[in-house]
Amino acid sequence: MRSKDIPISYMDIITDILYKSGYKTLKLNIPNPAVNILELGNEGFVTVTVDETKSPVFSSEQFRHISEQLRSFLAQRNSNIRSYHFLYIIISDDDHAPERLLGGHESYWRIVPAMHNRLMVYETTHDEFIKLRAPLENVLSSIDDTVSYNSNDLSTNNPYKETSIFDNRKSVGFTAVNIAIIIINIIVFLFTDILSSNESNIIDSGSLSWTDIVNSHEYYRLFTSMFLHGGLDHIFNNMLVLLFIGSYLEQVMGKINYMIIYFSSGIIAGCTSMVYNMMRSDITSSIGASGAIFGVVGGLLSIILIKRRRSSSLDLRKILFMAFLSLYSGFTSQGVDNAAHIGGFIGGFLVTSLIYLIKSKRKAGTFK
Repeated sequence: MRSKDIPISYMDIITDILYKSGYKTLKLNIPNPAVNILELGNEGFVTVTVDETKSPVFSSEQFRHISEQLRSFLAQRNSNIRSYHFLYIIISDDDHAPERLLGGHESYWRIVPAMHNRLMVYETTHDEFIKLRAPLENVLSSIDDTVSYNSNDLSTNNPYKETSIFDNRKSVGFTAVNIAIIIINIIVFLFTDILSSNESNIIDSGSLSWTDIVNSHEYYRLFTSMFLHGGLDHIFNNMLVLLFIGSYLEQVMGKINYMIIYFSSGIIAGCTSMVYNMMRSDITSSIGASGAIFGVVGGLLSIILIKRRRSSSLDLRKILFMAFLSLYSGFTSQGVDNAAHIGGFIGGFLVTSLIYLIKSKRKAGTFK
């Protein structure tokens, strides 16, 4: 058991784990941050550990200057390394420390001493760094933390909280973009279904109809049809599902990427439905957000498969089971646009995979 008189040396803990994992320490003229590097072929994996439980606490400008010096030093080293991957390990009870130090543009983990040394791991981390997670968590969990804290003192509105959907300890909160989409759907429904006297005209003018899109070039229908619903049960079921699963994907992918995934899935779903009905010569009109919602399910499945070494089989089973039940319900029910569901699911899977690939590439800094 650790004595109260002996403070935890997080730097020593992390340095020891890194040394056992093959990382070498880069000597700096300051003790904080600590920098370690692992060289594999022509790639370098760099960890930058910042301990804010001890002074100094860096300002944004100070840490940006240190980071620029570090990257300049690595670029000028006489080595065969062509690209460097960075992981910042931030030890701080300040919820805003990642934003202050990194501006949200770098891959980082966070150790929170006030939460019994909890390690927060984020989805954009390179797979090579993931190997450090288990030994680091094991050591941190074995430390007898004597610091007391009140969980109510921790910010519940922290936008930089853990984004892993695979950690059972993580609670998922409602997210801004997802809530905004739900509110817009409800407002449109109230206007068209309750407040308006010409409900059928509004729905007819905004529904997904391939004849109007092809013959009259009313392409806006691919977008407007996502916000129209045919009755209270229809919108309630769609928004209830979106309320929970959408929050997961937005936390993992971020606000802008979530919007791209959601709306592109809805449009792909509409195009799939349109082509399917054209081939069958069916003159039909479709409304509803279910195509985009299936895109969210496909996006979650994409993330789970990409990060399968960290995901649990339970997560995968949940997503697959949800998709199966929804598709089965559609195929056995009348008036359900299954082509849109399938198109949205596949579209969400592919778009999320592409965005995740682009994000991963951007996180890999290249220096010559």
